[in-house]
Amino acid sequence: MSRRAGLWAWILAATGWAVGVNGPAGAQCGGGPPVDRAAVFRVTNTPIDPFYHHNLTTAQIEGLQNSVKLTSRNLQEPGLTAAEQELTTSYQCGALETVPHRRYCVWADSVEVDFSYTKMDVYISSQYPEGSCAYRAILAHENQHVDINQRVLAKYLELMRRALRRDRTIPTKDRPLVTASFKEGQDIISQRVQRVLRPLYRHYQKEVLWDNRMIDTMRNYRRIQDQCTDW
Repeated sequence: MSRRAGLWAWILAATGWAVGVNGPAGAQCGGGPPVDRAAVFRVTNTPIDPFYHHNLTTAQIEGLQNSVKLTSRNLQEPGLTAAEQELTTSYQCGALETVPHRRYCVWADSVEVDFSYTKMDVYISSQYPEGSCAYRAILAHENQHVDINQRVLAKYLELMRRALRRDRTIPTKDRPLVTASFKEGQDIISQRVQRVLRPLYRHYQKEVLWDNRMIDTMRNYRRIQDQCTDW
């Protein structure tokens, strides 16, 4: 009844537009009124429901996790929860071209982050009839994994949201960045967004694995087996 580690994906996309400004207006790179940081930095989630499979045998389920080190190889694995997620980031930049030095005031108009599960598959061995005691025990255990996955992702979704809105290294329209080119500004914004998100993403990976392992123990497996006699 172990959990399969998910596929960790990082996708970063960038879009941008530049506004060329000549004359005194272009020289104004001192910022402006404070921006609404909640509107600039948006971290969202696209929820999915778990999909339950009951068409594989215990041996076939064990075969799904041949790349994962199990915590209990001496026990059969009649259940499995396989989760995959993506962290995608896109942003839009604005710029003013200054004269006479041909420098650029660059800022992030919007940073959009989506941190969502793309897959949440729960496998329960076909060797146990639906509604049987063993089936219900396996289902309850795997649903614990589903709950852990969703809880930990929700925690880090909020941490990412707060971190981006609190960060002051990512230039916004009221705090622009002076660069030699618009592309340089885009690249710097991309790097600084990743610098905020990547440590949290790594912490998420460690925490979700740890929390799932905490219920995949010999003691817990024996407790589950003691609940039923139809194994």
